[in-house]
Amino acid sequence: MPRFPLVPALAVALAGPALGACGTRAEPPPRRDCRAFLWAKPDPGVELRVVGSWNGWASPGAALLPYGSDGWRVLPLLLPAGEYGYRMVQGGQSALDPHAPLSAYQGEQEVSLLIVPSCEVPAIQVDSVEASQGGQASIKGTFLAAASGAALDPASVSASEAGGAPIRAAQASADGRFTFSLEGLSRGKHTLRIEATDEAGIEAEPAQASVWVDPAADSWADGVLYQIMIDRYRGDGGAALSPPPALAARAGGTLDGVRAEIEKGTFASLGVTALWLSPVYVNPTEARIGRDGHPSESYHGYWPVDLRAVDPKIGGDSALRAVIASAHAHGLRLILDIVPNHLYETNPRYQEHQGDGWFNDGPSQCICGAPGCDWGTHIQTCWFAPYLPDVRWQRPGALSLAAEDARFWVESFGLDGVRIDAVPMMPRAATRRIVHALRGAQSPRGSVFSIGEVFTGPGAAGLDSIRYFLGPDGLDAAFDFPLMWAIRDAFGADRAGFDAVESALVLKEEALAGSGSLLGLMIDNHDTSRFLSDAEGLGNVDPWVSAPPQPSEQSLYARQAMALALTFSLPGLPVLYYGDEIALAGANDPDNRRVMPGADTLSPAQQSVLATVQRMGALRRCFPALRTGARRPLTTLKKRWAFVRDAGDGLPVLALFSKEAQPSTVPVPGAPPGDYLDAFTGAPVHLGEGAEVPIDPLSFKILLPAQHPCP
Repeated sequence: MPRFPLVPALAVALAGPALGACGTRAEPPPRRDCRAFLWAKPDPGVELRVVGSWNGWASPGAALLPYGSDGWRVLPLLLPAGEYGYRMVQGGQSALDPHAPLSAYQGEQEVSLLIVPSCEVPAIQVDSVEASQGGQASIKGTFLAAASGAALDPASVSASEAGGAPIRAAQASADGRFTFSLEGLSRGKHTLRIEATDEAGIEAEPAQASVWVDPAADSWADGVLYQIMIDRYRGDGGAALSPPPALAARAGGTLDGVRAEIEKGTFASLGVTALWLSPVYVNPTEARIGRDGHPSESYHGYWPVDLRAVDPKIGGDSALRAVIASAHAHGLRLILDIVPNHLYETNPRYQEHQGDGWFNDGPSQCICGAPGCDWGTHIQTCWFAPYLPDVRWQRPGALSLAAEDARFWVESFGLDGVRIDAVPMMPRAATRRIVHALRGAQSPRGSVFSIGEVFTGPGAAGLDSIRYFLGPDGLDAAFDFPLMWAIRDAFGADRAGFDAVESALVLKEEALAGSGSLLGLMIDNHDTSRFLSDAEGLGNVDPWVSAPPQPSEQSLYARQAMALALTFSLPGLPVLYYGDEIALAGANDPDNRRVMPGADTLSPAQQSVLATVQRMGALRRCFPALRTGARRPLTTLKKRWAFVRDAGDGLPVLALFSKEAQPSTVPVPGAPPGDYLDAFTGAPVHLGEGAEVPIDPLSFKILLPAQHPCP
């Protein structure tokens, strides 16, 4: 598609050049450009028009004009600042603009969305952020003058971190360019607010620049994500918790408990590079009857009463700031779970707008899964529970308000991203609007990460559902539920062979090739039974009647260790749900949310699984092959499987798995030849032509090149 300067544009000056000293012409400052251009490439000879809210949706609308000789057409628009809906009209039929990333609603109809910024005040654009060894960093940017305003006052450019003194730009000039040269930055994330004024004293819209010094991982694809349900993890100071008095009651976990484990080195020992915290909103104190017919408290955080405050029961705002500061100081990124789909019934927003169209209430209100309210037909309008009003996204303002809520958390607390709850229960317009707002919250692009819960079943249909929400204008990442089900079937309950997992991987690799999208790799989460109990055949028992005990059967722990080793060996983002690393048992919700046991209570089998995760975390951190290397299968059988990861650095890594009942061998045809070491035992393995690697029953091997620099 042709690229016309949109917002902002550096080279376009709407005013004529000014006279400089001695009558010479001075270059005008770079200015904000708030023009908009709609593009299309219809079939030859077809008339294409646009109808929009800027003229009351009047027909026949404005015709797009020819642009160049390759069939493109364009409609230039100069509109006041604001949001505008529009649709493309061809042959009497209207449709969304396929080149527009955002959409909104005109009544019940989805329309493309155009957001026009204001050019009445200056703005600051961050062009680049670069960090180097030794705590040094450089931030470069451009001051964009108002459409009819003055140039930059070079002396006004400053940057400041929360609680810190302002830093003056190392270089700044009237042409709008500025540079900050930073030194002596401590390890962690530094978010700087950049401010400036023009020569007339008009303040520019500020910008935020994010600088990372020595992060635990350079990118999300290089990392490992650890999911924490705050109430069930640790108490203040890292104290181990007692089980709650009832399955769905509060256990007393706090944000300070998370902070203590960060500083204890718990996450570093697992190779974890980022934390995902359950929702921290203020939630109700009263218990309600849950979907299972039993009383439940809001220990999980998914019943928002106040969408912009941290629940004092887990520590309040100050505790969240403390845990984020500690995470960043240890090189860890941190994301929060956000819940835009619904509110709790006492939330002031619902109290103010009940019955006026802001929510899917009234005569058509129904509870998801109830008779006449199936999930498939009503997924975007049904309520999770009678006390959780569902947002009606067709209501004007609903999309922008959800985006503002999400941006509030990122900007106010310096978060690194969000996990978005219940993505399929909202139209794609909602997640795209949220992601758009978050990407504008910090620079450079990619500073704020978004990963969505697109809960699906197995196979191609599940993968298609996930793909629908991904992309450059959508979510950065989603959780790989189809692969999770395949792993549980093959590694856990033995309902399928390794060939089913290989098929799921190939399907995903083909579907996402070249997209840049990232999928989270997990074996369970807070909405499924625990892997261990599913492997034992007790994942679906009623925990209110008889919750599955922590098993003693060693083979179950071997299966969990194998499954976790696999997630650390595959392309993607490994995700550990708290307790996975110690093979915590549990049936479905709420039994899958047991308190995290104290380290002194672990059985030898649990300690063995923990050691496996710690070793795999260290290997993934050290070997580029396990983070970015291409994956190539070597052998795929129902009970034996091998693949290689190779980053082209001469340090390939082989992963081998066996479910055989007896000792066997795994053929590795096409494996890079040479001398290897077993990553867990240190035993040497030579791979030559026709090599077969001995392997124990129900076990795995990770083979590393004998000559490698890693511990």
